[in-house]
Amino acid sequence: MAVALLVLVGQLLQRDPLLFGPSTLTAVFAAAFTALGALVLAGVPGHPVGRLMLAAGLVATVAVLALSWSSWLPLAWLGQWLWWPPYTLVILALLVFPDGKLPGPRWRVVAAGLIGAGGLTTGAFAVAALDDPRGLLLTGELAATGRAQLWVRVALLAIVVQVLLVVAVLVSLAGRWHRATGQTRQQLACLLVAGALFLLGGVLDALNLAGAWALMVVAIPGAMTLAVLRYRLYQLERVINRTLVWLVMSLLVIAGFVAIVALLRDLVVGPDTSNASLVATGLIAITFEPLRGRVQRGVNRLLYGDRDDPYAMLTRLGSLLERTGQPHAVPALLADTIARSLRVPYVSVEVDDADGGDLPDGGAAHGTPTTSVERFDMLIHGDRVGQLVVAHRRTGDRFTPMERRILTDVARQATAAVATARLIRQLRQAREGLVLAREEERRRLRRDLHDGLGPTFAGMSMQVRAASKLATGTPRLELILDRLADDLRTCTAEVRRLVDQLRPAALDQGLESALRAECRRFDGPQLGIDLTVDGDLRTLPAAVEVAAYRIVAEALSNVVRHAHASRCEVRVSRGDALLVEVADDGVGLAGPRPGGVGLDSFHHRAAELGGSCEITAGAQGGTLVRVRLPWVEDE
Repeated sequence: MAVALLVLVGQLLQRDPLLFGPSTLTAVFAAAFTALGALVLAGVPGHPVGRLMLAAGLVATVAVLALSWSSWLPLAWLGQWLWWPPYTLVILALLVFPDGKLPGPRWRVVAAGLIGAGGLTTGAFAVAALDDPRGLLLTGELAATGRAQLWVRVALLAIVVQVLLVVAVLVSLAGRWHRATGQTRQQLACLLVAGALFLLGGVLDALNLAGAWALMVVAIPGAMTLAVLRYRLYQLERVINRTLVWLVMSLLVIAGFVAIVALLRDLVVGPDTSNASLVATGLIAITFEPLRGRVQRGVNRLLYGDRDDPYAMLTRLGSLLERTGQPHAVPALLADTIARSLRVPYVSVEVDDADGGDLPDGGAAHGTPTTSVERFDMLIHGDRVGQLVVAHRRTGDRFTPMERRILTDVARQATAAVATARLIRQLRQAREGLVLAREEERRRLRRDLHDGLGPTFAGMSMQVRAASKLATGTPRLELILDRLADDLRTCTAEVRRLVDQLRPAALDQGLESALRAECRRFDGPQLGIDLTVDGDLRTLPAAVEVAAYRIVAEALSNVVRHAHASRCEVRVSRGDALLVEVADDGVGLAGPRPGGVGLDSFHHRAAELGGSCEITAGAQGGTLVRVRLPWVEDE
C-alpha cells in the first residue's frame, strides 16, 4: 500500500505522460510477482520458483519507484536499467517451473546463458545511462554520446540472445507439457501460452506497435497466478485460507470501527471521539471471535465445499434423490453433487452387475481423475451393488477422518437408489436379450417351416391327388383321398399363414432388399422416395432387421397419410448401431395426426432393443424420424 502511494505521488509530481504507461505496467508486474512469490514461499519455504518470483517482484518494485521519482537524478539513472533484471528472473522461473529443478543437465547451458545475457543487458544499460540518465526510457531516444550508443547496441545484441533463449525455454515447456498429465499438464499449458504471448509482445514492441509491451508485462503474471490459484499449485490452500480470513477480518474490523465511531459521534458523544473509540473497541472485541468463526466457515466452504458441514451435503443429496423420478439418473446425480460439494476433481459411481463385476455403462462420472482415488463400497444386505470412487484434491493429499465418514455416509445413503438403478438396467438388458432371442427363434422357425414342413405338406398333397386318380372305380376310397388332399391344402395354407406371422416375408432376401421393395410400394407421382444405405446390412440380428423394417414401413405409411409431402428420404447406416432416418418435406409436426399408435410403436420397438427414437422437425421443414438400434456383436 505504501509503495502504491509513493508511486502515485511521484507520478502526480512529475506529470510526465511518457512515464505513465511503463510505470503502471511495471507496477502491475511488481505487485503480481511480489504477492505470488510471498504466497509460494509461505506455503513451501525456500522453493526456487517462489524465490525467483519474489526477487523479480521486489526488483520491479524498486524499478517502478525509480521511474516514478525520476526527477531526482540518481533514481532516474536506476530507472534506466533496473527494469530489465525482473524479466530475466521470470524466464528463469519458467525454466524451472513447477518443481524448481532444471528439465535436464543440458538446460544448465540455457540457464547460464539467460543469466549471462541478462546481466550483460542490465550492465550495458546501466553504463549507457551514466552519460544521459534521462535519455533512454524517459525520452524514448538513444543517448547522444558515442559511448552510450555503443553500450545500447551491446544491450540490444544481448537482448537478441535472450530472445533466442526464451524460444528454448518455450521448447522446454512444450516438451514437459507433452509428457505431463493431470493438473501439471494444465499448469504448464497456462505458462506455455503465456510464454508465447510474452515473446509475441516483444517482437511486436520491436516493430513499434503501440501497446505491445503490455502483452509482455501481463501475460506471464496472469498465467502464473492462474497456475498457482486455479490449479492449486504448491498446495497453498492453507496459506490462501488464512490470508483470505485475515483480509476479510481486517476490512470488517476497520469498517466496523469507523462506522461505530461515526455513529456514536453523531448521535451521542459529540465531537470528542475518545469515548466512542473505547465503545467501538469493546464492541469489536466482543463480536470478533463469533464473526471470525463465521468468516472462517465461509472461506472453508469456498475452498473445501461442505467438508466442515457434512450433513448439509447429506440433506441436499437426500432431497435431490427424493425429487429424482428416474432411477437411472441417480449415479450421475450422486457424482455431480459430491464433486461440487467437496470441491474434488473427480467422482465416479461404479455399479456392479449381479455377479460382482462392473456393469458396463451402468455408472456415471464427474470430472477427470488427475490424482489418486479412494473407494467406498455401497452395500445392501451384505451385497455390494457398486463403489463410490473419489479423487483427492491434490497429488499426495489424503482425506481427513471426517471426510471419510462423510463419504461413507453418502455411499450408504445412495445404496438403495443405486441398487434400484442396477435392477432397472438389468431388467432392461434382460428384455433386450429376450427380444433378440425371440426374433432369432422366429427366424429359425420360419426357415424350418418354410423350407421343411411347407414343402412336405405340398408333396403329400400331390401324392394324395395322384392316389385319388389311381383309385378310380372305388368311390369310397376316392372320397377319402379327396378329403385328405383338401385337409393337406388347408394345413399348407395355415403353415404359410404362421410363417408370415413369425417374420415379414420381405426380409427373406435381406433388410436392404426389403426396404427397397417397401419404398417402391409407396413411391409414385405424388411422392418421390429415395433410399440411401451405408454399410453391410446382411449380417444384422433378426430383431434389428424386424424393428428397422417395421419402423420404416410405418413411417412411410404416416408420410403418405398425414404429411402431404412431395419428397421423402430414407437413410440407413450401420456403425456401432443401426441408424434409421426418415425425413419428409411435408406439413411437419404441427399438422393433424389422428391417433398416435404409429409414433408410439417407434419408441416401443427402439426401447425393446435398448435404442432410442427422436421425432423432430426437419432442418428444411417437414418431419424427421431418427431411430438408433444397438446390439452386441457375437464374439
